[in-house]
Amino acid sequence: MTEAIDLTDRPLDLKKTLECGQTFSWRKIREDEKTKYLTVRDRGVLKVWQEGDILYYDNYGKGVEPREVLRLDDDLEEIYGGLEKDGFMERSVLANHGLRIVRDDFFPCLVAYITSAQMQIPRIRRVQRDLERKYGRPLRFGGEEYYEFPEPEKLAEVSEDELKNLSIGYRAKYLKKTAEMVRDGVVSEGELEEMDYLEAREELRKLSGVGNKVADCVLLFSFGFLEAFPIDTWVRKVVKKKYPQLYDKKYNKLSENMREYFGRYAGYAQEYMFYFGRNCEDI
Repeated sequence: MTEAIDLTDRPLDLKKTLECGQTFSWRKIREDEKTKYLTVRDRGVLKVWQEGDILYYDNYGKGVEPREVLRLDDDLEEIYGGLEKDGFMERSVLANHGLRIVRDDFFPCLVAYITSAQMQIPRIRRVQRDLERKYGRPLRFGGEEYYEFPEPEKLAEVSEDELKNLSIGYRAKYLKKTAEMVRDGVVSEGELEEMDYLEAREELRKLSGVGNKVADCVLLFSFGFLEAFPIDTWVRKVVKKKYPQLYDKKYNKLSENMREYFGRYAGYAQEYMFYFGRNCEDI
């Protein structure tokens, strides 16, 4: 049965949130003449769509809580108050009002960012769907078949050559090794949740193919470390142009400078910079 959430006091731009490039665990579908978004996790399927100030959703299976995975309890007005320190960020917030950081499951998020190097967003999404269909556990609801993202134990059994056949290329060796390490408890999701931000970032860097940027993406988009500030080419370009006094070639120093400037919501600043930088010619 379709349920609804009143968004009057919790602004949301569902399209920008799920299409801005932060998440690869959702896919866009067309159903009942509506554009909807679908995610499969926790032995269930969640479909969401927005009409004005109402978020509608259908839950199948055990149930996925939209308030949690879309971070609807984040107080955006408070966050904006901490971010709007300059004209550029004021424009970014105005242009992308309602864009929220998501909370994806750990392992799918980790895999997506390990395989994302030198890939365009559509290709990353395609790789995620291929991994699901080939190695994920199937679910059936309403006559439709869906696939969960494979567990690390499953991907650890897959050969590097098989992974390469999914257009993962040289990243296959990193993916396989990381799946083995997560399976073997070298890095534990539960332990990461108990660490502070810098400690968790160093812990994630133990994994194959995980550097500072991938670690920051996972900490921001899966664990909710909202101070994390991932730096890619787009963000570096924006910072260099708009915040030259904070710019540094070294990742750690630049990340530290931006965290000090924007504070505990630096991750939101980063996502607004990323989206604005990619979609607006005049930054």
